Amino acid sequence: MGDGGEAVNLVALWCFLTLAAFAAGCALKAFRYATAPMHLRWELYPLPAGAGFGGSYFEEVDWWLRPQRRSRLAALRFIAVEVLTLETVRTRNRRLWLPSLAFHWGLYLLFALGAALLGAGGLRAVGAPVPTALAGGPLLATWGALGLGLGTLGALGLLVRRTLEPRLRGASAPADFLHLVLLLAVFAASWGSWLVADRSYAAGAAFAVALTSFAAVPDLPAWTAAQVVLLGLFLAYLPWSHMAHFFTKFFTWHSVRWDDLPADRRHAASLRRALMLPNGWSAPHVRRGGGRSWGDVVGGGEGDAR
Repeated sequence: MGDGGEAVNLVALWCFLTLAAFAAGCALKAFRYATAPMHLRWELYPLPAGAGFGGSYFEEVDWWLRPQRRSRLAALRFIAVEVLTLETVRTRNRRLWLPSLAFHWGLYLLFALGAALLGAGGLRAVGAPVPTALAGGPLLATWGALGLGLGTLGALGLLVRRTLEPRLRGASAPADFLHLVLLLAVFAASWGSWLVADRSYAAGAAFAVALTSFAAVPDLPAWTAAQVVLLGLFLAYLPWSHMAHFFTKFFTWHSVRWDDLPADRRHAASLRRALMLPNGWSAPHVRRGGGRSWGDVVGGGEGDAR
């Protein structure tokens, strides 16, 4: 990279800073979700972790006299199917399903590749044996090309759909386009590195070793350095985008959609605080409740947690 050491050290510093920003952003967002007011209970069914028939224990006679039947295996099975196949997208928006599936699988493969390189670097840093295939070679080249190919095709497909389809374009926020453009820039730099400079990922593996062992960073090809810089920018931005659903879904599924625990004295304080919050919704069916707080809207009176 021309004048070498100083530029490479700046890239390494950038990498550390953006990884720290990614971790801190995820932690802060998780904290905000975990400490948010109690959610509005809509009781959406069926619940994958609920009763065996896929409904709710509320449908049973004298349900409060029986122990709840819950299945973690059923919940994990639902999550696995959703993550691997995007079943909800397939059933609700079939035209977006294939590009979205390719996009997500491309990201899965690329993040797994990055984790493998960093993991191998960590093992090497502590003197543990590392598979030779993770030091660079045909396996990593194929792995990277497959992830980049799927990710690029998926991102382009989603961008075309959001741009050309009027209904989808009207429902898309500027951030939806920004996410895709930023990722396409990362993919472009990654393709440049793969095609021109580091097809076997040997330079990437050596860079990961240097990062995990805090050793001197080897010179990086320009394309590879650009890839690292853009990827770091994306990672720092990721927790603040709606793509953070890769971890926030834990809260929106487990703590909102699937939370059907009976409200009892343990919830009284949380419910009381929630009902005293101001109502800012403008929907007519909510405004008809009158008043300024959610307690007024639901008809329980100001702060009443009955």
